[in-house]
Amino acid sequence: MLGCVNIPLVVKYLSLLFIFLLVSGCSSSKKIIVSSSADDIPVVTGSVLNSLAFEKGGTLVLGSFKPGTGAEANDETDQLSLMMIKGIKDTLLADNLRFTISEDDQKKSDFYLEGHIEDYGRDVHFTHLKLRQNQVHLSIDGEIWLRETGEKVFLFKSSALIDLKIKNSKIAAYQMGVAIARLLGSK
Repeated sequence: MLGCVNIPLVVKYLSLLFIFLLVSGCSSSKKIIVSSSADDIPVVTGSVLNSLAFEKGGTLVLGSFKPGTGAEANDETDQLSLMMIKGIKDTLLADNLRFTISEDDQKKSDFYLEGHIEDYGRDVHFTHLKLRQNQVHLSIDGEIWLRETGEKVFLFKSSALIDLKIKNSKIAAYQMGVAIARLLGSK
């Protein structure tokens, strides 16, 4: 009987083969590569509103990036805020002569940076943007203003799609902070 196949036996071994493939696929080590190339740095746009005050420079206090309308206030957005501030601080301390960073918000400083995480997550408020399952969207904006008068001297914004298979959101937030600092140094 050449045409006879024992279906229960085939199903038993097929399910064992499936489990073997599933386990071997899950246990393989997948390396996540984080590139430090310039291609990974998001684009940040900005405009100087008061060039005289901005060019003069001075002491800058780095405030936080607060959740906006499209971002939930939680530990993850708090960590993204901290990573953006760290990226700005690390880059300004290394590359910028115009601004000195003040750690103490109570001291007299010349400028204050404040930002907003306008959108973060899979629920994108833009209908033209289609996200894959492993992507999240991060959109920020912010300003630098004079502490003495409250006048805004610089505005910035950025938006990025983060592929979670390649990098995590914290790394992307840090790189966004680096891009903000580089923009401050170039203006």
